[in-house]
Amino acid sequence: MKKGVVIVVGLLLLGGTLGGCSFLSQKGPALTNWEPALSPDGTKIVYESPADKGFEIYMRDLKSGKVEQLTKNEVDDWSPSWSPDGKKIVFVSNAGKNVDLYIMDLATRAVTRLTTNEKDDVNPQWGVNNRILFNSNRTGTWEIYSINPDGSDLKQLTHTETNKK
Repeated sequence: MKKGVVIVVGLLLLGGTLGGCSFLSQKGPALTNWEPALSPDGTKIVYESPADKGFEIYMRDLKSGKVEQLTKNEVDDWSPSWSPDGKKIVFVSNAGKNVDLYIMDLATRAVTRLTTNEKDDVNPQWGVNNRILFNSNRTGTWEIYSINPDGSDLKQLTHTETNKK
């Protein structure tokens, strides 16, 4: 019995490795209405979805169902996260031929670039302490960082040890 289970698991792993993952190879259903984030007051969600020229950020009012397209450009915008007061969002964009974090003021729709590193800054989460946590590969490995919404006080929170021989 144990041998049969090991063989089945091995075949499944081999098939997954050789066949590839449908999520990573972009097979299967399109990524629409992706990475939802609930507003602090629970009335709205922000998310990304494909548009004419790339992924854009949208906001949906949960009571009325009204949808607003927050970004409209020729680059990809994704991974929105709300500020604790619900007045702004942080998101990732590949504008400027680089992957960085941007902040949008929801009242004015003004967008400000938060990070400018040549490496990738992704997965932003706006914390209740008003600091933004994110991942970056700026050291050559993926690490966790935090930064103030005005771009000050960047801190590397993790330090992965690598074996260099």
